[in-house]
Amino acid sequence: MMRMDTPIAGRDLSLWPAFGLSLGVAVAVGLARFAYALLLPAMRESLHWSYVTAGALNTLNALGYVVGAVSAYWLLRHVRPNQLFMFGLLLTCVAVFVTGLHSALWWLGAMRGLAGIGAAWVFACGGALVAARYQASAGLRRVATGLYFAGAGIGIAISGVVVNPIIAAMGDKSWPGAWLALGVVAVLAALWPMQEASGISGEANTVSRGLPPFRGLMPSLLAYFLFACGYIVYMTFIFAWIQAQGLSWQFGTVAWAGLGLGVAGSPFAWRQALDAWNPAITLAASCTVTLAGALLPVFLASAPSILISTGLFGLGMFIAPSAVAILVHRAMPAPQWAKGITLFTVVFSVGQAVGPMIAGRVADEFSLRASLILGAIVLAIASVMALIGYRDIPLHAGQTSMRQGSPIYVRHSTDDG
Repeated sequence: MMRMDTPIAGRDLSLWPAFGLSLGVAVAVGLARFAYALLLPAMRESLHWSYVTAGALNTLNALGYVVGAVSAYWLLRHVRPNQLFMFGLLLTCVAVFVTGLHSALWWLGAMRGLAGIGAAWVFACGGALVAARYQASAGLRRVATGLYFAGAGIGIAISGVVVNPIIAAMGDKSWPGAWLALGVVAVLAALWPMQEASGISGEANTVSRGLPPFRGLMPSLLAYFLFACGYIVYMTFIFAWIQAQGLSWQFGTVAWAGLGLGVAGSPFAWRQALDAWNPAITLAASCTVTLAGALLPVFLASAPSILISTGLFGLGMFIAPSAVAILVHRAMPAPQWAKGITLFTVVFSVGQAVGPMIAGRVADEFSLRASLILGAIVLAIASVMALIGYRDIPLHAGQTSMRQGSPIYVRHSTDDG
């Protein structure tokens, strides 16, 4: 495992800034988006929802993410990525904090939508900010990118510790208090990434008006869309599946924390892949690992298999956006990184919007098991799609691809842009 403080190129570059920025992902994704899976059973029972309604609320969050991703592409023509990152983080904190103030579906949908907008700004811009912070060291930049996205695991683990005891102690009707508690944690967690983002400069943190080059990247774009469709099904309904097996909330908390720890540890487990593999291959591999995690509880609905499932799923889930960010870093010039990641985020956000609604319909018509199988099938297709045309991916700044016993390696310079 790489130390958090590593001497590079004659001066100390630390991974602590990447960790600080990663708390932005912890808020935007772990607390604002995925914590809903923990609250879904209680809200569904208390508010008498169908699975379609429950899935629709997550779709509204995903639609907000679409709006955020699309608007980010335009906004980055006028504001720097760090400015949009900070405003997105602020918007997300406010949306989470006030979600539980009203039980009307329109209010809940609106707050989920606003949280999605803020999360998209954080998620897309943060990848460029990490790259800007570590532009002097390409090798450290890649593990820092993985560490940034893995911050979602911290948010996932914390959300389980916050939400589950409240619901267990006070019942399903306590879901508004759980959202308030998540809001308080989100505000506290946002302080460090806001401070880190405010001090970042460099080419990658500049206003960009050009169109990013996407030659050779279409298969990766489609694979990322399919990954979003598939993974969000698991993340929306896995806690409901655990409860349907008659397992305790304490077990659910452990399983959820295992998922979060899998995400948090993933950049170190995948360090060699992030550093040396063609990023399209890394994307395919991450889809395959999440596929394995998604299938385990479907065919082996036991407590041990669910724990292995959540750990595996967490280990692969946020390597996909890490691979995409590295793909953009390698294929595009630095001033286009934020826009390139944003366009991938647009495609991803559309997939997230489609997945929960379709899966909710399948769960109502057939079963939760059927919806989880559907998500796994989509992940399998994504794994194959990511491999199509991976040799055609351009490498910016004079990089040349090579074979080293297998087609997964690329040779890169110390500045692989």
